[in-house]
Amino acid sequence: MHVLFSVFTLACIVLFGLASPNKMIIIPMMIWSFALSAVSSFNIFLSFPPSFVLILVSVLLLSISYYRLSKNVGLNVYYLLGIHIIRIPIEFIIFQLFKHKMLPIEMTFLGWNYDLFFGVTAILFLVFSSLNPRILTSALFKVWNILGICSLLQVVVIGILSSPLPLQTMAFDQPNIAVLQFPYVLLPTIIVPIVILSHFHPLRKAIKVEKW
Repeated sequence: MHVLFSVFTLACIVLFGLASPNKMIIIPMMIWSFALSAVSSFNIFLSFPPSFVLILVSVLLLSISYYRLSKNVGLNVYYLLGIHIIRIPIEFIIFQLFKHKMLPIEMTFLGWNYDLFFGVTAILFLVFSSLNPRILTSALFKVWNILGICSLLQVVVIGILSSPLPLQTMAFDQPNIAVLQFPYVLLPTIIVPIVILSHFHPLRKAIKVEKW
């Protein structure tokens, strides 16, 4: 399961790089991934969970910076849809983590995680947009991206509130400790930001096309 998760994480990074005209964009992501992997492999976050708050703040700042740097660059929506499709196998890995008592049920498809829905519908958008590209600027596609962002933010909040951090208010019987360990530390620090950006960019592009 560790290997599969690492492979899917790498796939997300590569697809995001392929979506951008500037392929060098993945280099900072790779460096960040290796740094987090090295630190988490020593169980530093697991031994002292409050330290992970600094990582979450860093992720937020880095995500904002990435969006600002790339918002005027035309990203390939088809590659971004490929990233959303990867959410399907990742969701099943998350479910296995729940079964191993490493995170609460609320973070799975049995709870408040709708990644399976967005993964499957991403396949549909990919197929139908190949027949009619205008689908990627339709109102339906815009709503899909907005709901996708809201869904992800909801899971992020649940993930934070269920982690053994000073902010924990739920899931005390089965807290979210998976994200404090390697390689699952890359879920909130690499995969989630990439997936959110993969919703923001197509949404912005669709709105921009509509204005024209």
